[in-house]
Amino acid sequence: MKKDELLLKRVSSEILSELDRISKLMDEYADFKSKYAEHMDAYLMRAQASFMADFYMGVEKIFEIIAEELNGGAPRGAEWHKRLLHTMTLDVKGVRPAVLSEELYEELLKFLGFRHVVRQAYGFQLDEKKLAELEKIFVKTWKKFSREIKQFCGFLIT
Repeated sequence: MKKDELLLKRVSSEILSELDRISKLMDEYADFKSKYAEHMDAYLMRAQASFMADFYMGVEKIFEIIAEELNGGAPRGAEWHKRLLHTMTLDVKGVRPAVLSEELYEELLKFLGFRHVVRQAYGFQLDEKKLAELEKIFVKTWKKFSREIKQFCGFLIT
């Protein structure tokens, strides 16, 4: 097996391992929603926000693997999180296809912004309306992300 093939198989394995962790998070979220869907209070909103922030952190870990191993490094600077997400929409000629569709990029951009709020604000400052908007697309975004990442990993190992 060639060195490049080994690298791509390892990268694919690392990505799929992280995807499995996000899947476990989403299973926990489904359990959380089934237990507390009708009893949402300020404390449970904090927990729900944490699930969404954790989701994006897992997504970003996958992007960092791709950036470090295939793109020559992750972006730097004040806006590196946004730039990292954007680079996943780019087809890097001779290296890799786009990792994400534009539609998924737009959805993930919302979670990136929300994750920033969760990390920078106090829990009592959470915007209930914004949380409800994200909740509507959370599972759908996860499923789309999982599908697109698996397609990308298929590219890596074929």
